[in-house]
Amino acid sequence: MIKVSIVGSANRFEGVTESLRLIDGEVSIPDRAVMVKPNFVTTRKQLAATHVDATRATLEYLSQKGVSEFVIAVGPAVGTPDSSFDSYGYRALADDFNIEFLDLNSDDRVPVQAFDDQLNPQTLSMIDIEFLGASIEDVLVAYEAHDEI
Repeated sequence: MIKVSIVGSANRFEGVTESLRLIDGEVSIPDRAVMVKPNFVTTRKQLAATHVDATRATLEYLSQKGVSEFVIAVGPAVGTPDSSFDSYGYRALADDFNIEFLDLNSDDRVPVQAFDDQLNPQTLSMIDIEFLGASIEDVLVAYEAHDEI
């Protein structure tokens, strides 16, 4: 069974830290880089992106568990990953953590079978995760409100 923790908090860093603490026993740490995939719908509106404080809390938690290398991977629908890493303050994370920043919109793609909202089969073009060399652990899911909360 998969466990999920949800915490209400006025502070993103503290909220994510507490949420991760609540599922600490469920977290397994790989012996290679961990990919963290924040949501960046657009590079122009902070509310449509995972705040850097939430990601910092995740990186600190994982670092304390022994992770030493990270891949932060995003593929915004509007704008470029480089502009979002800069405008949302993600580049500063590299001052404290060993991070590779990855553009999910420009890497190799493979066809993936999926279903639409009516359960009709469809083929999606998804990034080829085999080449990453990281543990594909999507460890951070944060609420995004495209225009308002």
